[in-house]
Amino acid sequence: MFSWSHLGLVALGGALGTAVRIALTLAFGEVLGPALVPTVNVVGSFALGFVVGRLARVPVGPRTQAAQMFLGTGVLGGFTTYSALVLEASDPALLPWGIGSVVAGVLAALLGLRLGRGRRRA
Repeated sequence: MFSWSHLGLVALGGALGTAVRIALTLAFGEVLGPALVPTVNVVGSFALGFVVGRLARVPVGPRTQAAQMFLGTGVLGGFTTYSALVLEASDPALLPWGIGSVVAGVLAALLGLRLGRGRRRA
């Protein structure tokens, strides 16, 4: 169940994730050029899949929900930038980047989910 404390966790996590993305943009934006946005999104998709998989291994409770709000919705929501991808993909020349990024993001999320869940115990 959502609580007002979750709003604070999402806001704090979102600010942190956005700051990391901006730092990466400043550090690698000129080197990676248009590949930066898809790279960030695929890495963020993998990380989100991993977080969801890891949290699925622990009992649902207030701490699990708080971690999901902070890490998943906040940090990784702020880190990824699919809205920028949509803007870039509106240019027909960059449409393959957009499609490739979405497909790679889904595959990365599935891989992260699988790794986050770990091996099943017999």
